[in-house]
Amino acid sequence: MSLTEKLRDFAGALAVASTDAPDDYPEWGYTTYESNMADLKELWAEIRPKLKKDVEQAEFIESKLQEAFFAFDAKEKAAGSKAILMIYNLDVKKLR
Repeated sequence: MSLTEKLRDFAGALAVASTDAPDDYPEWGYTTYESNMADLKELWAEIRPKLKKDVEQAEFIESKLQEAFFAFDAKEKAAGSKAILMIYNLDVKKLR
């Protein structure tokens, strides 16, 4: 999968996390909190080493992801969603 495809998937996982995490995933859907967080972690681990131009944004994303994971694990939906939206609003699909 190319970097562009991974960034697109990362943006999609962020969008879901911003509204559904940690406990509002629809029962009829295939995405769960655990699978969504695993997708974010896996995609970020693959994307981060490939970012050459946007190093500052990568560091920001790294810190906000950790903030979001911590908040969601603590059932602090608003704080986690805010951190996720801060990443999403960077327009992650355009990172290089």
